[in-house]
Amino acid sequence: MDILDTNQLIYRYFEEISQIPHGSCHEQDLADYIVALAEKHHLNYQRDEMHNVIVFKEASQGYEDHEPVMLQAHIDMVNEKNKENDHDFDHDPLQLYIEDGFLHAYQTTLGADDGCGVCYMLALLTDEQLLHPALECVFTVQEEIGLCGAMALDTSSLKARRLINLDNEAEGETCVSSSGGNDLLITKEITGQDNDSPVYVMEVKGLIGGHSGGCIHLGRGNANKIAGRILFHLLKQGMDIRLIEVNGGLKNNAIPRECTVAFASSQSYDELAYHIGQMEDIIKKELEMTDPDFYVELHQDECDVCITSKDSEAMISIMYLCQNGMLEMSPVIDHLPVLSLNMGVIRTHDHRLTIDYSLRSPVKSLRDELCMQLETIAYLYGASVQVSNEYPGWDYDPHSRLRAQFKQFYQQYAHEPLKEVATHGGLETGVLKQKIPDLDIITYGPHMENVHTPDEKLDLASYLRCYECLVAFLETL
Repeated sequence: MDILDTNQLIYRYFEEISQIPHGSCHEQDLADYIVALAEKHHLNYQRDEMHNVIVFKEASQGYEDHEPVMLQAHIDMVNEKNKENDHDFDHDPLQLYIEDGFLHAYQTTLGADDGCGVCYMLALLTDEQLLHPALECVFTVQEEIGLCGAMALDTSSLKARRLINLDNEAEGETCVSSSGGNDLLITKEITGQDNDSPVYVMEVKGLIGGHSGGCIHLGRGNANKIAGRILFHLLKQGMDIRLIEVNGGLKNNAIPRECTVAFASSQSYDELAYHIGQMEDIIKKELEMTDPDFYVELHQDECDVCITSKDSEAMISIMYLCQNGMLEMSPVIDHLPVLSLNMGVIRTHDHRLTIDYSLRSPVKSLRDELCMQLETIAYLYGASVQVSNEYPGWDYDPHSRLRAQFKQFYQQYAHEPLKEVATHGGLETGVLKQKIPDLDIITYGPHMENVHTPDEKLDLASYLRCYECLVAFLETL
């Protein structure tokens, strides 16, 4: 039974792609579906080994001499579900339902990011009644895990120098800049020894967290950084701290909400609890506006091995000295960070400590300098650094002709001004701009909420309005 009105192409296609599993690295079936539609409608296409697909549509009658337009969206979605749900993202279709005008998927992510953009392009490609210049529709893969499809995309066949990126989550807004970034991994080899001292477990909890691209400037507490701070102050008090295990954070691009540290110590429980409690009070005061539910727990445990005092001190010093958070703000765009780093994941495993960072800045030289600073600190304590997954930023273009056209059009079409926003997150626009330097870019899309979570929802009225606006804008180009 259809949930959406399939007489509307964008609704029909969204329902159909929701029946095809398409999480990151599992986009082949959805790429097959796109290719099948292209063949059915006699459209030329290209497909690479990663399953990026480019579909070409000739200009409508009367638009043959107009400059071509590129449209782009990614076909992978984030697979997240509630713990109690047994949904299998590799095989099961999404269970769609509508509530209060919003489209949801039952206890899972919906994939509106970026299924909306995918369906917009499918509708534009298969509707023969529309008026538009020649279209180059680019469907990329693995965006959610590092812009991998866009990075690998061969752009040599693309002629358009005007791009409408459809990976946007707020109606009435267009993005004008995105950050570049890279990952950085600190690795410290560690030595174990027998332990006959009491063992304690300290847990940093109650923090809000958030995405490091969108929330790093809000001053929220980082559980890994807080744990390192508390441990360092215990050392400065002359206390015996020999680490056993450190486990904090889930992803390097998510501000960690919890960190657990197990350690051996000759100190008594009461002495440790007193000094940890003092630090907890200090930090709680600092975070009262951003993380009011922050707290630290301490309890006893048992373990007959631990890490040597020398290596423990080195590990704690690295955690304490290495930077974290928002470092510089834009002098041009209000509330936009231009340099940040997130101490996202800390682990002890296989006789080593690893600290996994995400660094962000549209300015590569600033990221390079920050990498050098972290490497210097790591080197002082016998650790090494590996930099990977670098992606480019997209700088603000004050002379964008396409954005000026869209702003004027939107004011007349929607009877309200188009809002310009910038993001500290990475976008495929940055990758495409690097590959095609003279590309003129705007972004556009409907209103959706809680993306990347099982509470993700799409405003269906906004979804339709934005498509109709896109169709009308293409007629003017």
